[in-house]
Amino acid sequence: MIENPTSKRKTPSQQRAKSTVRKVLDGTWQLLKEQGADAITTRNIAKITGVSPGSIYQYFGNKEQILFTLYGERLKDSVGAFKLASTEENFSLSLAEFYQLLEQKLANVGWGRIEDIELTKAIAENPQLKHAVQPILNELYDCLIYVLRRYGSTWSEEDLKHLAEYIFGVNHFGYSLRIRQSEQSATKTIALTRELEYYLICKAVNKVSP
Repeated sequence: MIENPTSKRKTPSQQRAKSTVRKVLDGTWQLLKEQGADAITTRNIAKITGVSPGSIYQYFGNKEQILFTLYGERLKDSVGAFKLASTEENFSLSLAEFYQLLEQKLANVGWGRIEDIELTKAIAENPQLKHAVQPILNELYDCLIYVLRRYGSTWSEEDLKHLAEYIFGVNHFGYSLRIRQSEQSATKTIALTRELEYYLICKAVNKVSP
């Protein structure tokens, strides 16, 4: 049975231990970027970081705990980007202007990077991890729902949650497709993805998409 992915074996307290954990996490990001989700094994992480498997197992019982920790950091940064965008001053912007601002804030925290897409893929393919990250994902959905409410959406909470899940799914699919395409095709894919996202957002707040 896989150990609970939401808990580490040991929480680092000394600076040296914290540095070791950070090295493991950064090395996993590097593997995701260079070799993809299928390359994530404790052996490969040890090889790329120089941290022995024994040292890794002091803090992470398995690769799932490492991936869960990375995903938690990713979503925390994403929620932070939403909160940075969601100020009273910014809500005076038009919906189109706010959408562009939010896109930039998310890009600043790595939204849409290859390693980000590969991490999401790894989570989606593991039922236990997919279940474990749901509470964190719900916080991200709530951020989008709050924005939609501020721009006048009268949809039910249930419908807005379904919409938020769908929009983030569309976003992930678009970026996943992009990394396998030529530069020209990738540009078109991202443009279409953004157009669809914005159309759905406009629909939720009863505005006409241009």
